[in-house]
Amino acid sequence: MKRSLLGLVSLLLLITTALWLVFMIVDMASAGPLDTFAQVLAHTAKLSGLFYATYVNATLLTLCATAWMALLYVECRAASPGWSIIGAAFVPIYGVLNLVAYFSQITVVPQLLALHGLPDYEAAATVLLRMSLQLWPDSAVAMFNSTAYAILGIPSIIFGLILAQRGGAERAGGILLGLNALACIGGLVGSVAGIAVLEPGVVLGGVLFFAALFPLTWAWLREKDDNSE
Repeated sequence: MKRSLLGLVSLLLLITTALWLVFMIVDMASAGPLDTFAQVLAHTAKLSGLFYATYVNATLLTLCATAWMALLYVECRAASPGWSIIGAAFVPIYGVLNLVAYFSQITVVPQLLALHGLPDYEAAATVLLRMSLQLWPDSAVAMFNSTAYAILGIPSIIFGLILAQRGGAERAGGILLGLNALACIGGLVGSVAGIAVLEPGVVLGGVLFFAALFPLTWAWLREKDDNSE
């Protein structure tokens, strides 16, 4: 039952991650240049259906990833109980930071945009939007987002190394999970230190995380089928 549930949650996480990548690519292709705050603000102010779909899905992705990591702790604790507890301890921090980052985009940001359109509140709303827009790399929310994925890198490395000691698809998935963690940590370092070459690390980490889910989901769902025979 444990492995069956792990396979199911892994599949849900695979689907939400795939949607995250698709929505991100479509949004970037249609947005045009987003080099200045004014460009980011104008793009976000459209509040398109894609905007809401992106952040609703990102919120669901965060919930799925949190549940998945909790199940990975259960899966890995027999092999390394001490390290598994250490990894699991960081998961709630990731969950809180990312839920704030993503859910605020569909709750707080639309209200700030409405205030931005009122002359009496425009200046104050502009300051708050500079702090709140996840697409704006200098915002507090963008930093929360990068920090969340860097923190998730700690359990990803721990669980990835444990899975990498196994054979077949779990080994491949564990290695990719660890590489995803290194990319996300590098992305945070790039954002904080202003190292441009490292800043896309979170996006690269998302791609590697997506790649890791394929062999892991296949391995766990296949075992479910094997056990049912």
